[in-house]
Amino acid sequence: MKFNSNKQKELFNAIEGSGMQVFSCGPKGVSANLVGKFTIRKNHKGEDQLDVDDGTNHVHIDWTLVTRFEVGEFHGEGMLTFFNNELSLFKFYRLEGPYSNSIDELSGSLTD
Repeated sequence: MKFNSNKQKELFNAIEGSGMQVFSCGPKGVSANLVGKFTIRKNHKGEDQLDVDDGTNHVHIDWTLVTRFEVGEFHGEGMLTFFNNELSLFKFYRLEGPYSNSIDELSGSLTD
């Protein structure tokens, strides 16, 4: 899928510059973590794909489901939680500490 809003694109461009991070997702009782530097790249289908490092590991996201996010902290790490309305979809953790103010200023709705 392609980004659903300009705000999503702006946010993920800012996330790309946030260094080493952990992408975490899964339903209660199951957890998958991908660790590295993240970028958004167009895949062979023209979709906005979340790549880890060289793209060998990557995440396909239905961007229409990513409606908002919140900024927080977890044990000294920056934390971003992404939602579809009230349902938590995935999280990012910034190992070096809190995310930048530019990301914090974008928090809330991701729909234009």
